Amino acid sequence: MGRFIPFVALACWLGCAPRPVPVAAPRIAPEVLAARLAEADRLASRGCYLCLKEAAAAYASLLTESDDGRVVVRALENNLMLAMREIELRIPDSGARETAGQLQAHVPASYAAYFAALDLQANPLVVGGVPVQTFRAQYEERLKFIAGLEKDATATVMKTYFFIAHAIQLREFKELKSILPGLLEAHPDDLSLKYQMLAYQPMYSADGARNLIGQETGFGEVHLLIGQRAVLSGDIAAAYRELTRARELLPDSVSVLLALANATFSYARYADALAIFDRILASPASHGVEMLVRLGRAKSLSYLKRHDEAIAQLIELLQNDPSNTPGEKYYWRAWNQLQLGRAQLAYDDAIAGLNAMRNDAIYRLAGMASFSLNRLGESRDFFEHALEMNRADCDSQRYIGLLDSAERSWTPASGRFTLAASCYEDVIAQMQKQLAEHEKDITGLSNGLIAAKRLEIREAGALRDQSILNAAAAARNLK
Repeated sequence: MGRFIPFVALACWLGCAPRPVPVAAPRIAPEVLAARLAEADRLASRGCYLCLKEAAAAYASLLTESDDGRVVVRALENNLMLAMREIELRIPDSGARETAGQLQAHVPASYAAYFAALDLQANPLVVGGVPVQTFRAQYEERLKFIAGLEKDATATVMKTYFFIAHAIQLREFKELKSILPGLLEAHPDDLSLKYQMLAYQPMYSADGARNLIGQETGFGEVHLLIGQRAVLSGDIAAAYRELTRARELLPDSVSVLLALANATFSYARYADALAIFDRILASPASHGVEMLVRLGRAKSLSYLKRHDEAIAQLIELLQNDPSNTPGEKYYWRAWNQLQLGRAQLAYDDAIAGLNAMRNDAIYRLAGMASFSLNRLGESRDFFEHALEMNRADCDSQRYIGLLDSAERSWTPASGRFTLAASCYEDVIAQMQKQLAEHEKDITGLSNGLIAAKRLEIREAGALRDQSILNAAAAARNLK
């Protein structure tokens, strides 16, 4: 689709036109103006980001030939819609807001509230980080602001969209459910509002999403929604397919790129995921998600065995973003330190991580680090905690068997090794089923998963065999 028509001479028109815009004879015939304005309106009503950009170009072209007030207002509102969608999709600023500001000078009615709405959309309320009283005050202020937008909410598509965008963030669904139908009925043919309803979680419909793409194939943002839903349902293949299509249509959207990076990571395509994470960090629209992206980058580096680079990234994260998921960051730094044989550093990070989160993985990692440091009593406690959280933790069973052996407690050692061998056998059976599913993929997307799963099966097989031998040795020592 040809969606990028140049903004010819718009700046000149804006700079030279008197304020306010006087009634002037159009430079094109009225019937031509009406037809071209209708076409620009039709493009805007298609609702997708690319459609809004195409509409903006059509309005801009008209403004080089006519100073009709209708054109100015619709161009202004379309640019406000573009600016809003860029915030929602985390697309770098195209200049739409600045253009809307220039057009405001030629429109008697004030759009100040809608420029303010853009600022609020870019800076959503976040629980935490401020005192409770401050948060409540900010919340009440925003509710008042929404009430102001509601007064004119049905006047135009843009005003409806802006009101809904803010209302769904703060008002409860049971309250919105009664007013949304009336708002949508005011503009039944506009696809922007249909998209907005799909993006609102309680209103999402898979059939509605597919129908909307059927109506407008340029809706990359709907492919994003479908992909995100597929991730939640565990269908990574569908997610990857939809998110790839979304990237084709919206290559600069950080929201699309981040979702695609995570889906790519899930396919064990760590080098590809790392490249996408790096691209996001190079985007001016990455503000607000940089720390999340850097954590994904650190995990990718970890699996690529670029341990020192991963550690450097995690050090930066812990320094610059210590309050968000510190346990996970300490875990990954400890994991990388242990891979490099730095048991003391791994132990220190694992202990720090346990102060922030508790799960079997970090208890097991702390046990392994303390075992390497010959802190055997501590190590046993950590492995026991891991098993309390996950009875299928084969590694912890095996390590406790090693601890029992070190204490020459052969009966419990034999039992632990036997349990570990059985555990590994069960895990191998599960992984073989997973491998068989991955091997059905003829697209090549699952190649990373296939290679990783085969390696895991080989490693688990070796540990099972070693556990069987250890159990037998412990049993012999009983005689």
